[in-house]
Amino acid sequence: MISSVVLTGYLDDVLHERFRLIKTSYNDTFKPDEDIISMIPTLYWTRDNKNPLINSKKGAYIVIRGHLESDSVIGLYILAETIQLSK
Repeated sequence: MISSVVLTGYLDDVLHERFRLIKTSYNDTFKPDEDIISMIPTLYWTRDNKNPLINSKKGAYIVIRGHLESDSVIGLYILAETIQLSK
């Protein structure tokens, strides 16, 4: 099973005080003029709510390297090992 991921997107809402939704989009192959938007829950590696992933402003561009994990409430999410935010 592949579990290492690299994700790029924009910061969106905070979920359950520790998770941050990352908004990504891509073009639909069958409808090139339409974008498909995904909201991907992400948790910072420290697993607390005092980290740059939670404290950065909504809409900031982010690059994340991490791996997949699962939670009984959230389901599948990305555990961010390294992040890089735009200024």
